Amino acid sequence: MNPLVGVLVLVLLGLLGARFAFNEARVPLGPRLLVSAGTHFIFLGFLLGVNGFGLLTPRVLDQLYPFMALGLGWIGLLFGIQLDRRQLAFFPPAFLLVALIQALVAFAVFLLVGTGIAAFLADTPGLTLALLITAATACVSTPAGVALISRSFQVRGPVSQLTFFIASVDAAVGIAALQVAYAFRHPSSDGTFAAGGWEWIAVALAAGIVFGVFFLWLTRPKPSREELTLFLLGLVVFAAGAALYLGVSPLFVTMVAGIVIANLSPARRRVFRLLQAWEQPVYVILLILAGALLRFPTWLILPLAAAYVVLRGLGKLAGGWLAVRVTQRGFRPPADLGLGLLPQGGISLAMVISITLTYGAIETAGFPLVDVLFSTVVLAVVASELIGPLLTRDMFRRAGELTPRPDR
Repeated sequence: MNPLVGVLVLVLLGLLGARFAFNEARVPLGPRLLVSAGTHFIFLGFLLGVNGFGLLTPRVLDQLYPFMALGLGWIGLLFGIQLDRRQLAFFPPAFLLVALIQALVAFAVFLLVGTGIAAFLADTPGLTLALLITAATACVSTPAGVALISRSFQVRGPVSQLTFFIASVDAAVGIAALQVAYAFRHPSSDGTFAAGGWEWIAVALAAGIVFGVFFLWLTRPKPSREELTLFLLGLVVFAAGAALYLGVSPLFVTMVAGIVIANLSPARRRVFRLLQAWEQPVYVILLILAGALLRFPTWLILPLAAAYVVLRGLGKLAGGWLAVRVTQRGFRPPADLGLGLLPQGGISLAMVISITLTYGAIETAGFPLVDVLFSTVVLAVVASELIGPLLTRDMFRRAGELTPRPDR
């Protein structure tokens, strides 16, 4: 397939998918999990890739890498825009503390247990990087699963409010942890791992601030909608492209730029609306690309994905249990709060796509580490999206905040 045709097909599928495929009205809860999570688009991408009809070949996907970078930048900027101090101030400070503690504990549990298991395996170059990356993706939740249950049932109460808040902000910990992985296992120009350190975190942070301030300067006179859209596209392309060139995380750089815009720009609400308007098409395109990038070079991917799901579940349960006991609130959340945070969402997929763009060319002693890592996380995310909302529902029921809707 011609790369230009590939771009046009992806754009068309993104627009059609966003328009029709997320319509959940009058769909039973089981099929609604597939519709709301968008996992069917991963399967579609798998069929379009080399494992199916061969339309999205490796050559075509290589040509689409700038398009993937645009999607990553868009997602990072949209997430950063939501970290507005004025919006966060509507919630009790303890909510933010709970969110940070549970995400950090989930990261630590996954990393420590994973390292202990890896100690019994043969030493594989890049294994430390793989553990850091998977732990970073594992601590991320998504509010979509909570929103799905809230739409399907009459969910009201402080536990559901807390769960939705945590799932909306804890990706910041995962994105920051991903940048730490980039910094200490920095990719070199000759296709190997280079020496890294804190200076690369400073570079990524400075790049995000510079791009955010530059956007503030561009939008000092109130721009029209068309101009604002053009500025946003330029910001995303240059920020994500510069991050990939420097070997730092495009998600982290654009998240920092989004935080700067959210807290300093008078046009922040217009920016958020524009970014949100294209969120679903961008998400659909990334899901299709994730499916097309899936490779199964070894049978180990299936047990690794199962182990990922189990470890992540343990980390979320431990994180939620500890967080609700070391913070003071006006109510007592249930001990199994972490069950409400198992749905994982698209940011984890964006994180491993980012890793594929940066580290895909690196050889690790003949072992396809990046392909194995990518496929493991994608399969685990699909499983969490299908199982997670059901466990979230059960957690809300035990907390006494869920009742069936009369029209369901």
